[in-house]
Amino acid sequence: MGISLGLPITLQKRPPSDNTRSNEKSNDDEERAKIAADCATSGRPKPDLEKNMPRNSLLCGKAISLPKPSYPAEAREKRIAGVVSIEVVIDETGRVIWAKAIEGHELLQEAAIKAACNARYSPMEISGRAIKASGVITYTFVKQ
Repeated sequence: MGISLGLPITLQKRPPSDNTRSNEKSNDDEERAKIAADCATSGRPKPDLEKNMPRNSLLCGKAISLPKPSYPAEAREKRIAGVVSIEVVIDETGRVIWAKAIEGHELLQEAAIKAACNARYSPMEISGRAIKASGVITYTFVKQ
C-alpha cells in the first residue's frame, strides 16, 4: 500500500520540445504529401458526396491556400498556354482528396492537378456539420 499525504497533485503537461514540434510538423508534412499524392493518382473514382448536393458546391472565397502550378518545361518550350479546369472534391477538413482535369491542354493538366491537390479550403458545412464538397479550380497558364 502506498502512503497518501492528502495533498492535491497537479500534473502539468510540459510544452513540447523543439524536437517534438519538428516531429509533429514532419508527420503533418508527410500526411499532406500522401494525401496530395493519392489525390493526383489518375483513374481513381470520384468520392461520394452528400445526396442532393449541387455539383459545384465549393463557394468562391473559401480557399485558405491555393498554390500556383509550376509551368511544365515542355509546355514552355512549345509555347503552350491556356486555361486548365480541375474538378476537385474536398473532405470534411477542407483538404482536396480527389482531382481530375476537365478542360485544358494535356501538357498543362498534370501541373494543374498537382497544384489543386495541394490547395486547402475552409470546410463546407450544412446545418453545422462538415461535409465533402466539390468544385472547379481554374488555372491560367500564360506564355512566358
